[in-house]
Amino acid sequence: MHSGQAAARWRAAALVASIVGAAASSYLLVEYLTGQPGVCLTGSGCDLVRASAFAYPLGIPMPLVGLVFYLGAIWLSLRTPDGPIAGVRVEAALLSLAVIGSIASLILTTIEAFVIRAFCSWCLVQAAAGLALLFAALLLIRAPLERVEGWSSRTRHQATRLRDGERASLRRTGWVGGGVAALAVAVLLVVGAAQGAPIGSHSPSGFASVGGPRLGSGPVEVVEFADFQCPGCAVVAPILAGLAESNEMTLVYRYFPLDSIHPNADRSARAAAAADRQGSFWAMSALLYARQNAWKELPGADADAAFLAMAGELGLDTAHWKVAYGSAEIAAEVDADRQAATAMGLNSTPTLFVAGTRYTGPLTAEGIHAALSAAR
Repeated sequence: MHSGQAAARWRAAALVASIVGAAASSYLLVEYLTGQPGVCLTGSGCDLVRASAFAYPLGIPMPLVGLVFYLGAIWLSLRTPDGPIAGVRVEAALLSLAVIGSIASLILTTIEAFVIRAFCSWCLVQAAAGLALLFAALLLIRAPLERVEGWSSRTRHQATRLRDGERASLRRTGWVGGGVAALAVAVLLVVGAAQGAPIGSHSPSGFASVGGPRLGSGPVEVVEFADFQCPGCAVVAPILAGLAESNEMTLVYRYFPLDSIHPNADRSARAAAAADRQGSFWAMSALLYARQNAWKELPGADADAAFLAMAGELGLDTAHWKVAYGSAEIAAEVDADRQAATAMGLNSTPTLFVAGTRYTGPLTAEGIHAALSAAR
């Protein structure tokens, strides 16, 4: 049995870290399951991470995995004064769990940094809680052990009373920490709800991206996964724009650059996304499609210059456009849509979803109009 006030403090620290991690996981899980817009301290990072293919490994929401992990850590933290479980010191079990969690957090944070290229603020809170748990578990297991051999019955009785007091104090810490965490989660959910409707409210399929380019205000939502270097996308683009501008539908654009066959697909997607920062996505989109043959085979630097010239033609602030075009945030936005398309098994453009159902009819005004009429 561990002794001393230091061990008690590290038990309490492990418990608090676990509660913080569980609270962050719970908040994220509600967002994932309901599509509720959330409070994100890293700009659009939370939405980009949630839209990535890594958010649902094997179809399981990642925050659910985190919640199970931290609930297990809470249980072990509360059991530490009671002795071994199944012949294993509780402190050792807690440390093992903390090590596994820290390794998982390191992997996930690395994916966010170098693959998704965006950070979810609450994922970072989870990771920080995991590191704090690891630190507390390490110091707890290093605390000196009580040597009960040779103790008198009175001394044993006093030690038992001290352990009972420690357990009671630990439970109080758990109740207070849990209450504060629950209140914080509730406040965040209320603030998130005040920011707008759930993400999926405009799309029965949930295929529409958060804050993605939209055109029109028709009753039927059409989500298009497209590539600006795709000839078929160039053909269908004015048809979709016409139907949206007549308010027969609401068009939502999602980037799906097919880099393996179109060398400038990613650059053109970033060019349009950078124009979107100045409210000119659709104008840039139309210009890219209209001049597709002029830029599609250009080498990288020449393509960059061509897109910059287009931004100037549209009257954009080219300095700001250029910064956005080369930014990690724009790259992450494009990549999030690409990963979402890949996760859905899409492999061609244009791919349309009409009211949440994949459209397989002819890419003509008549065919798409018929699908819109059937969806009303």
